Amino acid sequence: MRFILKKLTSRPVTVRRTWRPKSIPRAQGVSDRVVGLALAGRFTDELLGGLPDVLMPTIQRSLGLRFTQVGLLALALNYVAVVVESISGLLTDVWERRWLLAWGATVLGGAVIVMGAARAFPVLLLGFALYGLASGPLAHTADVVLVEAHPQTPGRIFARATSLDTVGAMLAPLLVAAAVWAGLDWRWLLAGAGATALGYGALLAATRFPRSARHDDGGAPGGWSGVRQNIALVLSSRAALAWLAFLFAFDLVEAPLFLKTIWLAERVGMSQGEVALYRVLEMAIVLVSLLWLDRWLVRATPRRLLAISIAALIVLFPAWLLIPGVWSRVLLAFPLNFFQAMIWPIAKSESLSSVPGHPGTVTAVNSLFGLAPLTLGVGALAELWSLTAAMLVVIGAGLALMALVLWRVPAPGDGDADDEVVEPSRKAVE
Repeated sequence: MRFILKKLTSRPVTVRRTWRPKSIPRAQGVSDRVVGLALAGRFTDELLGGLPDVLMPTIQRSLGLRFTQVGLLALALNYVAVVVESISGLLTDVWERRWLLAWGATVLGGAVIVMGAARAFPVLLLGFALYGLASGPLAHTADVVLVEAHPQTPGRIFARATSLDTVGAMLAPLLVAAAVWAGLDWRWLLAGAGATALGYGALLAATRFPRSARHDDGGAPGGWSGVRQNIALVLSSRAALAWLAFLFAFDLVEAPLFLKTIWLAERVGMSQGEVALYRVLEMAIVLVSLLWLDRWLVRATPRRLLAISIAALIVLFPAWLLIPGVWSRVLLAFPLNFFQAMIWPIAKSESLSSVPGHPGTVTAVNSLFGLAPLTLGVGALAELWSLTAAMLVVIGAGLALMALVLWRVPAPGDGDADDEVVEPSRKAVE
């Protein structure tokens, strides 16, 4: 009996140590303020971007929008983002990062305020275009800061960063649900959320963020010559090109989900409040998934986790779209969102670390994928066929492409031709 009691009383300490995530090594000279504000970048982006997404059924009814107009909103955001994110990504490796971050937060807040004030489609379109003008400089620059601040384990810091921005994404539908039940006009909700981003932008402008390690150590020239050299290094990297192709395939999977809230309202029969609560459930599942991901990356390879997730989604997405009933969607949301949430932080962190010292340039190339009119194409297919059929076909094509690209991604140690070229920058970062 004494032996059993001794074992039982000693178990809590072991359990706490097992569940407590290991600390992530940080680069020398990186302050808590820098990491904290960088982590808040995607949180702010997800919160402000999530509000019009959840409110889209209400916005569609208020302004009388067609499916193609809804798709055009996302297309305007993406096309503006293609130009801005490409430029800001290149500047991230050679310029002061705090000004990019402050610009992004300030304009992001203004964009959401414009959306709330819109009484006609052109003004709403302007708000989405402004959002594309600001999202990349804030979110992608914050990504680069975090990856270079934690060069030894970029996947784990990205899992934690994505956990935090998931909280922001979860807060958006909660705010919408609270506003609906309190009788608050959706326009005031957007205006208030946009105003909070202005204060965050002031904090970013007052903080000094580290510049590229290669730039500080003299490892790369500045100006246009440095930009051209960075682009050449990224385009010559097999690993970078493979991970960029994987991210494009993931964009293909995500494109139809822009219409998810409308699909839940029109095809499944959910009210605006129920759609908001469903999104909260999704975000809660995503948060649990990312917390597990932080621990799984300690003992499992990123490629293995991606393969498991893709295989699961190939089965789960068709079931979620085709099996009728509200509760079937609710039950399938648990495994569906659990596996889907693991893909982006792994793929994004792997792409940013594929060419050490040049994460901003990788981001710039990745931003060019926004030229593909994916959301507009999904909207056109929805009007030609049906929304369910369009989502099923596009998501299925994206999952198939992800599986193919993952099979072709060079494994570490395969001897990528550019490894010898970028080795000095790896030492500078570490």
